[in-house]
Amino acid sequence: MRKLQLSILFLFFLSVTASAHDYWIIPDSFHPQENSFINAALSSGHSYFGEVEVPDITRFQLKLLTPDGRQIPLAYSQIDHKAARTTIPILAGGTYVISTASNMPSYWSETKNGWVAAPRSQVKNAIKGGKYVKSVKTFLTVGSGSDTYGKILGYKIEIVPQKNPTTLRPGQTLPLLVLYNDKPLKDATVFGVFEGYNLKEKKSYPIETKTDKNGIAGISMNKAGKWLVCAKYQFKTPKNPDADYENYRSYIMFNID
Repeated sequence: MRKLQLSILFLFFLSVTASAHDYWIIPDSFHPQENSFINAALSSGHSYFGEVEVPDITRFQLKLLTPDGRQIPLAYSQIDHKAARTTIPILAGGTYVISTASNMPSYWSETKNGWVAAPRSQVKNAIKGGKYVKSVKTFLTVGSGSDTYGKILGYKIEIVPQKNPTTLRPGQTLPLLVLYNDKPLKDATVFGVFEGYNLKEKKSYPIETKTDKNGIAGISMNKAGKWLVCAKYQFKTPKNPDADYENYRSYIMFNID
């Protein structure tokens, strides 16, 4: 028992630096078979689509939305320095959504020696500090799909596809609704990247746009394969001693055949 507790504590400290990264949930398959089990991994970092760095799992509870609308808590089956893994039951046809969201915000403060995982009020000589909240969804489909892809899960910030992303083909447009506090979010920054895209070389995302007055952004999916799309909303909070700004991000991952 003592050894297990020490291992969990070690992984917690490894995960602390992951809070400022981008997040995703990547499954073994985006088109699993009925009556099967698949594995999925929650990871984070600045290089996408792989297992890079484990997030702080004390802040994230995984859930599975089934095609009949049930939300099932998912347990972590394995945790290491790269990812937190879970096993998912696939019982029937339709679209499944694996999701998670911050159950409490993360605070980061910049100093002349780098970033510290703490509110600005607790960091000596902090230059600035931020509050971070995230949500993550991944979409899977068995067979012809179902309308569960458009279910609102009530996260602080949330991307809600207006078409089933798992049934798209290259060249089609995916309309996205971005919600903040359950209301459409105007002028949210939306960016997307596909697997194999060299972001460091290109220095910009293949998709970059903003939501309109109704919280809608249309993105043209011109490439087959895995996609990660993010919506970002940030605003200043000058009267907050813990953070100069708040940063909200929502991520969705899916595959285009």
